[in-house]
Amino acid sequence: MIASIVIVLAISWRCAAFHSPLLPATIGGNYQSTKRFRGKSCRSSTSFMLKMSPSDDVSNNNGSDEIEKLRQTASKLRAEVQAAEKALQDSRGTAGRSSSTEATQYTKPVECLDLNDSCWEITYRFANEPVSNNDDDEGKNKNKPQRKSYGGKLQLQFRGDGYTDILSPLGETDTSSSSSTANFPKLWGWDLETSAEDELDYILFSADVILPPPISSSERFYFQARIDREGKNKDILLLNDGSVTVKRNVEAPGGGWWGIFRGAEGILAQFRQVGEFRCRPISNPKQ
Repeated sequence: MIASIVIVLAISWRCAAFHSPLLPATIGGNYQSTKRFRGKSCRSSTSFMLKMSPSDDVSNNNGSDEIEKLRQTASKLRAEVQAAEKALQDSRGTAGRSSSTEATQYTKPVECLDLNDSCWEITYRFANEPVSNNDDDEGKNKNKPQRKSYGGKLQLQFRGDGYTDILSPLGETDTSSSSSTANFPKLWGWDLETSAEDELDYILFSADVILPPPISSSERFYFQARIDREGKNKDILLLNDGSVTVKRNVEAPGGGWWGIFRGAEGILAQFRQVGEFRCRPISNPKQ
């Protein structure tokens, strides 16, 4: 852009001491002021005029068009940024609500306040035979069943009428080298009992379990767990230290006065521990 600027500057000083003008007083316009100079009064008149050529008007019009285009582009970009920010805020809000819902759904624990009609998931591990008390038993008794271990989960409900229902067997598996499944066809009733040894309350129930090959037998296993009470009012019930036992005949040692019990070993029996289980309360999946 080529601008021709003609500035006509006229300065006229009229000094009181000489009474003679230096330049013409005004050209085009006046700006007057009175100053003090070396103690004498002087009056100055300043005038200027700005003149633009026709080519400057075209340049200004082109510049105005470019500025208008830049403004429109900036407005479009601003609208796009605002739309992107709004979409991001909406997605964050949805994700936050879904995360809080999932956290509430999966982290909120189920509390048991009454064993009647309560539902539990037990995680068990037990064997078909107890651990031998004598290291030489295996060598002496070749016909003794092979000891194999089983583990898995089972969901059950302690009904208010004293019966026990199976809710869902959850993939019982054999922990030995050959994988197999232990089947729970029936759970028997449950009962509460206060121990004479520690004066604590225990829950007792039993189950018929079919063991797969190579054991291939059906046997009743007994489950027992201690009832603990927690919470501010001691009204929250927990089942801890669960043990699994089986009934086994007492084998009389050879010789001595035990000889009088020969042939009557079947009436002498004891419960032998074969495993453990843990319990946690769950909501009723049927509701």
